[in-house]
Parts: sequence; C-alpha cells; structure tokens
Amino acid sequence: MATPTAAVAEAVTQQLPRRFGNKQIFLPNHVIAFIRPKPKQPPNLATFVVPLEFNKLDLRDYLYHAYNVEVTSVRSFINQPAPRQKNGNIGKWYRPRSQKMMIAELVKPFVWPDPPEEKDREPFDYKIFKKMEHERTKSMERHMDPANIPLRTQTPTDEVRAALKKQAKEFLDSGEWSNGRKGDDKWTEVETDVPVSEGKVMNKE
Repeated sequence: MATPTAAVAEAVTQQLPRRFGNKQIFLPNHVIAFIRPKPKQPPNLATFVVPLEFNKLDLRDYLYHAYNVEVTSVRSFINQPAPRQKNGNIGKWYRPRSQKMMIAELVKPFVWPDPPEEKDREPFDYKIFKKMEHERTKSMERHMDPANIPLRTQTPTDEVRAALKKQAKEFLDSGEWSNGRKGDDKWTEVETDVPVSEGKVMNKE
C-alpha cells in the first residue's frame, strides 16, 4: 500500500507536463503496423509490429506526434519464428527474420470496428481475392508434399476446357466447321503433291 507521501508525489508527477524527445524525423523509412487485437484483449491495449531497432520511447513519441495518441506504458517483446524449409519440404532450412512487437497502454481506449460482411466487400474485388487465396493455398499444399500429386482423372475439369471439348465433339460429329463469318477461306484438300524447291513452287507438267 502506498504511503501518503508517495501518493502525493505520484499525483504531482501526473500533473507535470509530459516530456518527449526532440529528435526530428522528416522522411522516416520505418513501417509500423497496427495489429487487430485478440478476442479477449482490453480496448486500452494496442498491439504494434515495429522495426527491430525501435524502442519504447520511439513508439511513444511516434504515436503522440503523428496521431496525437497518448500512452501510459509500453511493453515490448520479440517473436522468433521457428525454422522452416524453402519450397515446401525440399529446400534448405532457414530461420525467418525475427519480429518485434510492442503493446501500448492507451489513455483513451480504442475499439476496432467489426469487419464488413461479404456482401459489402464487392467493391473491393473480394471474390477475386478469395479465389486467388484459394489457388495460392492449393499451390502451397501441393509444394509441401510433391509426392501427393493428383492424377489427371482425379482433378476437376476446367470450364473453359470443357467448353472446348464440347465444341470439338460437335465439329467431329457434323464434319463441317464454320466460324460464322463470310469470305474466310477454309481448309482445302490437295490431291497431288506439289514439289517445292528453294522456296519456290514448281508446277508439274
């Protein structure tokens, strides 16, 4: 339990103006990412991914001067990823670059907005993004286990390939082909061989 003298000293300290660094940075080359909090994380705690050379005072000054956000304390830790292999399970082992994270205690809590529903993401090409993500995941899984490659009969037929197959079958069944345009030459059968010499066509007599 704090003594009355300590309580008075703490109250006086809180009333003093907050001091910040005087170092001016005009063209910063660092990137700071604000991470969405976990489900049970309090709204007054904000998680950031910062460069490895960043310290707690740098983050405090950055938040105050760039966004006018005051913090009471900052905690930092470094995430060291586990070793992994390149190109799935066939490449060399390496350890990815470590990641430094900081958790700042905000004076004013910040509540993240709820993510928009899928129907509201159409203007942002959400369907294309999901399709690309699905194809990327399939490619990564295939590279992770090169021996588990499905046979051609086990893979679903592409819509474009199925349409081409249908058109080719119709052409073979009918025996005729037309592109729907007038004036275009079609294939003609040559009954006799035409000798060619030095790039010139020689007529037979």
